[in-house]
Amino acid sequence: MKKLLSILILAVFLCSACTTPQQKPKIGPKASSIFEKGKVEQIKITKDNATCRAGQNQNDAVIKQLPKNDVYDVVGQLGDQYVVQTKDGKVGCVNPSDSQPYIEKPKLDTQEENVAKLTPNEEDMLRLLNGERSKNGLNPLKVDMAITKVARLKAQDMIDNNYFSHNSPTYGSPFDMMKKFDIKYIYAGENIAGNPSVQDAHTALMNSEGHRKNILNPNFTHIGIGIKNGGQYSKMYTQMFVGR
Repeated sequence: MKKLLSILILAVFLCSACTTPQQKPKIGPKASSIFEKGKVEQIKITKDNATCRAGQNQNDAVIKQLPKNDVYDVVGQLGDQYVVQTKDGKVGCVNPSDSQPYIEKPKLDTQEENVAKLTPNEEDMLRLLNGERSKNGLNPLKVDMAITKVARLKAQDMIDNNYFSHNSPTYGSPFDMMKKFDIKYIYAGENIAGNPSVQDAHTALMNSEGHRKNILNPNFTHIGIGIKNGGQYSKMYTQMFVGR
């Protein structure tokens, strides 16, 4: 009888355990950052009569003197020197102290028009980002709608494919993605976050060293912000930074 009673008690206990609803683990906010210096395809001469030499050493023969503000295609690098092709077909080395990486600025709408095209959440995030830059003596980031469209695609892709990573199964890395959509850059970076609140997402990003470095990077000049509702974090954020 005692043995039968014990079996009945055990059966009731197991049945109760099976019918008790299990608590789903709460998924907290998340963030990640990445940065890359892009390949230099063109340089602009910053010094009057900059020297283009046959090699990277000061005693190498001078091929040509290059006028200030001229732009040249970079065909390679030799040490820290840019190897360029001049307009008359000559190839030589230019010191980086006499030049700077150059990208022709895309024709953009006025910033007021670009900001007006952002969603309210995206506009709030831009205001928070540029507020941080202003407090640190940096120029504000300009909105580029071409980059914004890419950032929105990335945010939606993370929701649709249920992942949180800089590497997309659809587009590859953020730098692959920028190149795919013909976004030119000298420097580029990406912050991603998942958080129900724009303000909380921004605070979390600023409290993280890697994200903060991207936000306050003086080399960045333009930004695209994509914020989409949905996914396991309620909202997904992509900040794509570009330096030109």
